[in-house]
Amino acid sequence: MALDLERLIHEQAARKLELDRFGTYFLGRIDDEEAERFSKALIVMAGMRAGARAEDKQLNVYINSGGGSVGAGFAMMEMMYRVKRDFGLRIRTVITGYAYSMGAILVQAGDCRVMGKYSTLMLHSGSWMIAGEDQRVFEDYRKLSDHYKALIGGMFADRTGRRDARWWIRYIYSGHDRFLSAQECLKLGLIDVVTDETYNDSVVCTP
Repeated sequence: MALDLERLIHEQAARKLELDRFGTYFLGRIDDEEAERFSKALIVMAGMRAGARAEDKQLNVYINSGGGSVGAGFAMMEMMYRVKRDFGLRIRTVITGYAYSMGAILVQAGDCRVMGKYSTLMLHSGSWMIAGEDQRVFEDYRKLSDHYKALIGGMFADRTGRRDARWWIRYIYSGHDRFLSAQECLKLGLIDVVTDETYNDSVVCTP
């Protein structure tokens, strides 16, 4: 049993090293622990590409996520923008299955946003768990919620180039879960490419 565990650990480490070498990360859950792991991996992959040819300076983030923490998601986005800026990299975000809630927001950080035709994206209002009776607690969280709404509405307006921030805030925070197909996402400007069985994954797309 001990030998099997050692072998599994060795295989997992070797697999991670290969993924880093190929500039590939698979993202599922979005929480503080994963945000730290993701950020460290991006730095490692970016460092491995220092001085590389332009065509080799792309990272791929495959997203199959039901969402998670807003704060952790924004931390991941900050690191994506940082490595693009500091290392001159491009990042391609690829939805493989589904990207819901914060997962859908993370997709927007990619220079090229790709979505399989069988995948689904979902946008909806965030939920909060607040403990306490002090009215100021609720007021503080309302301010934070409004802050996130403004950030997200502005980001979708900038990234899609369609509609303004107020329209996106109304659309996302409608009180409904908005499930969108790949073609619907393409029409809204939420992605750049819809893939099918013939898509060549080595192609570097230009939004």
